[in-house]
Amino acid sequence: MNAAAKQAKLSLKNNRKFKIFLFFLILTSIIWLLIELSKTYTSTVNFKVEYRNLPKDKLLQSKPIVNLEGVLKGPGFSLLKHNIIHKKLLINLKSITKGERTYYILPNNQLQNLNAQLTGDIELLRILNDTIFIDLGLNISKKVPVASNVSIDFKLGYNLTNELKFSPDSIVITGPKNNIDSIKEIQTKAISLKDIYKNIDLDIALILPPKTSNVQLSETKIHVKAEVDKFTEGRFLLPVEVINVPDSLKINPFPKEIEVIYQVGLSNFNKINKNSLSIVFDYKQYENDSLVKYLTPVIKQKSEFIASIKINPRQIEFLIQK
Repeated sequence: MNAAAKQAKLSLKNNRKFKIFLFFLILTSIIWLLIELSKTYTSTVNFKVEYRNLPKDKLLQSKPIVNLEGVLKGPGFSLLKHNIIHKKLLINLKSITKGERTYYILPNNQLQNLNAQLTGDIELLRILNDTIFIDLGLNISKKVPVASNVSIDFKLGYNLTNELKFSPDSIVITGPKNNIDSIKEIQTKAISLKDIYKNIDLDIALILPPKTSNVQLSETKIHVKAEVDKFTEGRFLLPVEVINVPDSLKINPFPKEIEVIYQVGLSNFNKINKNSLSIVFDYKQYENDSLVKYLTPVIKQKSEFIASIKINPRQIEFLIQK
């Protein structure tokens, strides 16, 4: 029993000595580490890069490099902190230089500005990427029309009383000349409207043509409006009128009248009369081709409220009298 107690007492004593040894080992390591981190070192580090102050008449045609390697000098504490929290550097493009084929920046010429962006007692000695090439293009602007990409399916008996109205109907696009020159119009986002019987009033986004991500639009969306109405059919007879007949001739048409069948919005039906249309037959059709045996109608004038017209008959015979 005494031997067991002595053995336990010895084990406890040895364990206490080990803990004391371990404590001093850790303490010594921490002191050594603090001493080492307080010393000055140089280290190669990686920076994320952003570009500022692009000339107003220029535009980036491709994205420049976004990572740079630089040599930092400073206490180990500061270098360690930088490696944990990566610092972003801003490169000033005001000092951009035009070479024979492209533009470029010498970042080591901006060390004073770059060091001002660093915190603590770190010094940026140099950038290892001594030249950054920048692909710039001439930034131009031009006005282009907006093109509709709207499909409308109306409820039976309904239709537009006038054309879709865009606001604005044209926009200004800005970007590299090689992109801008090829753009003739800007389309709306494709949209399909179903079973429409009420007025249209909505905003539609505009879309860029493919491979033109560097192009900017003065508007990102447009407003679209149109009046929708229930349509009804009307008809009346009009006398046949032949124009451009020489004074020495007399034209006797057959038939003497034509029937006009038209579609009009119900709300505008009472606004339509025979004076809302002007339909003529042109004698020059025969003068230009003496083999012509019939004259076809020409709609000279039509009310904006009339959506469609059907003329019966579609052609007339005529007799020439001298």
